[in-house]
Amino acid sequence: MAKVIFENIYKVYDKEVVAVKDFNLEIADKEFVVLVGPSGCGKSTTLRMVAGLEEITQGRLYIGDTLVNDVPPKDRDISMVFQNYALYPHMSVYDNIAFPLKMRKLPKKIIDEKVRQAAEILDITELLKRKPKALSGGQRQRVAIGRAIVREPQVFLMDEPLSNLDAKLRNQMRTELIKLRRRINTTFIYVTHDQTEAMTLGDRIVIMDKGVVQQVGSPRQVFDEPENLFVAGFIGTPQMNFIDAELTVEGENIHLYAGGQEIEISPNRREMLLKNGVSGGRVILGVRPEDIFPAERGLAARADVSEMLGSTYNLHAFVGETEIVSQTDGVKIAPGQDLFLMPHGDRIHLFDPDTGESLLFKRHHCSASPSAEEREMARAEELISILEQEQANGE
Repeated sequence: MAKVIFENIYKVYDKEVVAVKDFNLEIADKEFVVLVGPSGCGKSTTLRMVAGLEEITQGRLYIGDTLVNDVPPKDRDISMVFQNYALYPHMSVYDNIAFPLKMRKLPKKIIDEKVRQAAEILDITELLKRKPKALSGGQRQRVAIGRAIVREPQVFLMDEPLSNLDAKLRNQMRTELIKLRRRINTTFIYVTHDQTEAMTLGDRIVIMDKGVVQQVGSPRQVFDEPENLFVAGFIGTPQMNFIDAELTVEGENIHLYAGGQEIEISPNRREMLLKNGVSGGRVILGVRPEDIFPAERGLAARADVSEMLGSTYNLHAFVGETEIVSQTDGVKIAPGQDLFLMPHGDRIHLFDPDTGESLLFKRHHCSASPSAEEREMARAEELISILEQEQANGE
């Protein structure tokens, strides 16, 4: 097992296309870190540089205590699971998993022990004699993961391994990955464009856009304390609402206005604004759908569409020309109906309209990994969340 350290990593194509810019991060031994962002943000390129499949243009990359910039992929002691499984179609499941061990010329007895142990962990023992064409997508992905497991690498790399699966299978495999991680307990670097995968799998999430790291933090931290508009809009489903607003600051008196109405600001949020030395002027008010609700006063809105989601509704409404979404508990509102929507005063977010930076949560520029105790606490919370979800689903 090993830590992974990125120091000022750049990847530039054709001397002008910057795919990854000044990437700095320390991943602790046995930590699960997820790189997430839209297509073309540089996350897969970053993973491929760790694997040695892409050359580093500038900077230093360490696996353990070894500088690996010029180390061939086969000598980096890593295993990579690809999006398209990359199984040998003419080989059985057993031979696919055993292949990297046979290449090392290990004794047959040891190969057999490792293959069967991996198959047991992944619950595919009964599939060992089958060929890949006789497997489902989820089974093929388990075989690909099994082939990575048997190598017992220092670092596991996973490049969007669930993106080819349907929604139900993706949810099942996500749970299986959490269980797998707990059993083999090694260092993981996982790439996805799916924020749900990122939030449920990672100890920490690295959010990227246009080759630049936007924020690094725990799932809870990036959700509750987004440091800029991009992170705020990317993390969360439905995404955060953004509304033009005006902030006035006179000494310790702070007032927020949007849509011609004063919006409540909690004492906690006021204190944060004062601490950060925020002055008045135009701001962007951010509020998540679950934190804005129908009320007797607030933003004047007109209902547009109401989506039923079981016990809740997503209400789409317009505040002036701006469309926003409110998540309500069992309250269906007719299209065209006039109403007021009030944001929760302690859950609002405020952003600088010019820079996009949060006025509440300042960038920490911190890439250090959490302690083992912090990771264990996060894993415990993760397990509780999974068990609660399984109970809710009647499993």
